Amino acid sequence: MSNTPSPAPIARLRGEFSCAATEAGFLHQQSSMIVRDLHRALTLCSLAYILFGVTDILALGMAGAIYPILARLSTGVVALIGLRYVRGAALPVRAVYLTSTMFTILGMAGYLVVVHYRPQDILLHGMSTALLTFVIFVFIPNRLANAAILALGASLAFLGLAWYQHNDSTRHLISMTMLIGVANVFGLLAANRQARLWREQYWAQQVLTNLSIRDPLTGCYNRRHLNAALLDGEIARARRYRLSMSMIMCDLDGFKAINDTHGHHAGDELLRSFAQLAQAMTRESIDTVVRYGGEEFLIILPETRLDGAVELAERVRAAFAAQRTEIGGLSLGTTASFGVVGADFAGGAAVTPQGMIALADQLMYEAKRGGRNQVRGRQVGQHIEMVDRAA
Repeated sequence: MSNTPSPAPIARLRGEFSCAATEAGFLHQQSSMIVRDLHRALTLCSLAYILFGVTDILALGMAGAIYPILARLSTGVVALIGLRYVRGAALPVRAVYLTSTMFTILGMAGYLVVVHYRPQDILLHGMSTALLTFVIFVFIPNRLANAAILALGASLAFLGLAWYQHNDSTRHLISMTMLIGVANVFGLLAANRQARLWREQYWAQQVLTNLSIRDPLTGCYNRRHLNAALLDGEIARARRYRLSMSMIMCDLDGFKAINDTHGHHAGDELLRSFAQLAQAMTRESIDTVVRYGGEEFLIILPETRLDGAVELAERVRAAFAAQRTEIGGLSLGTTASFGVVGADFAGGAAVTPQGMIALADQLMYEAKRGGRNQVRGRQVGQHIEMVDRAA
């Protein structure tokens, strides 16, 4: 998500985010709620469906209601199998959609069995079918496209059977057909609105979260997010899987003089320029660039050894030193100094977040005292510096 988020486009007909990655993120975050909705929907629908078997017995007698009752009971079996399948699924939302689709298909097929054995109640069945379309659209969790196909297919199958049996007047059948058609239209509109509102709420939450963890000037993560979760999480992951990890402390050289000479706007533009360069030269979704404070930036490099981090710092140093920023007709530029720290958790290094940052900060100031526009690096636990890199 960018630092200045705009509303994420939602496909008008599908009721899903147009961006597949955004939709996947939404479904991942909402997966536990979607699974709970499935449990509730399948449990209540199965119970209601089976309990209405009493009307089959009243209409047909115990002997005549055997097949309708078996059709109703099969939905309960399908619900149990589906819920068990979802519990063990690696991709729960996909499993939910598959289970919902199969449950709906078999449930509506079973209802056609009931309709076949009770043709005299066709108008009652028509009202029930109209209600079931709303259940398919709104209550059973599924993709809107799937729900629309299932509801329309079930409605057409029922109407085909009703017109084939023709056990009521044509006028009544026409009215019933119109009722079911209207139920499909309003069910589709309600489901689409629900899907869009759900995603709009999710996106609003994402925007608020993004604003709370990012620096508004540069778009980098802010120090609060670094201290609250980011760095501890990366170190815990590296320790758990015995990986290497590095970090780079960066500080723009002569920044105060630029502010004093050319104004804070010029300083802001140089900060943005460095942040964009650092973000472009690091690995998206893996490395993290943090505005640590003032003109200082911290780059966190998971699964990166010290030599690789020093090489990256050198490339960023050289690129930034050669870069010029146009501000009010002036072409301004400066350099940066870098302190690089590496830790090898495979060797059981005793590392704390504060210790790594303090060492990186110390190395960065050593680079400044050594003449600026330099890179200095050290492995945690070692007292011999690597060869200094300077322009």
